[in-house]
Amino acid sequence: MEYNLPRECIQKLFPSRTCFTFPFPTAPEYVSRLESLAPADLDPKFMEVTDCFCRLVFQDSQVKTLKDGYTVTGRVFGNLAKTYVDTISSGAVPCLENAVIAMATIENEAAVKEGLELYKSGMEKLKMSFPLELKNVSSEHQRLNSMATQTFMKRSFRDTDGKHLKILEVPNLYIFTVA
Repeated sequence: MEYNLPRECIQKLFPSRTCFTFPFPTAPEYVSRLESLAPADLDPKFMEVTDCFCRLVFQDSQVKTLKDGYTVTGRVFGNLAKTYVDTISSGAVPCLENAVIAMATIENEAAVKEGLELYKSGMEKLKMSFPLELKNVSSEHQRLNSMATQTFMKRSFRDTDGKHLKILEVPNLYIFTVA
């Protein structure tokens, strides 16, 4: 039961599979510098299987989506796959939902940080043009706040309850320090 549980989970998550058997990429003496080898130095059979694999991934594979409809691509997909593989490698039973929750937290914290940095740098620039009328400061605050929110929204991932967006909106007032 313990041995088969991870395999059964994988089979349920990936009901249709295409398997590839990759031949050894090069002669054993060149493996230590594999990443610096030119494609011509790689075994032609390895390159042929690699081309078939890449064709399948780029032409036939569907965009990955979670149960709730969120699309997973790029950096998020790479990190999610790494988390999942690391869990399997450690001998633990993988749980895709736990990996997704962890990834959402990481991505949303980074999105909040990006939004806050944009807002803060804009307000620092505004500080250089003091003294200003309150309406000018207020309008610049609104503009930067909107830009920070847009930056957050571009990067955020599965912030369905708005918890991270609220964190971004909390520091609504920027405190100016005058030397």
